Amino acid sequence: MQLLMIAEQTHHIGDSQCPSCLEEYPEPCVCGGLVHASAGEEPDMDGSPVPTTQCDQCGRSEEELAEAR
Repeated sequence: MQLLMIAEQTHHIGDSQCPSCLEEYPEPCVCGGLVHASAGEEPDMDGSPVPTTQCDQCGRSEEELAEAR
């Protein structure tokens, strides 16, 4: 199985049940891959972790995908 590193956590490429992902991830990407997520280092203003995301196919984050729309 191929692996992907996001925020120092190992994710499983193509695994829709990736055990390293945050709850509600991975989710489908527009390219056909899966967007995986790890807790980022910096919390938001409420103290909740901000996810660091990356597609296992195209490599874009959710933020990059939103900007492309």
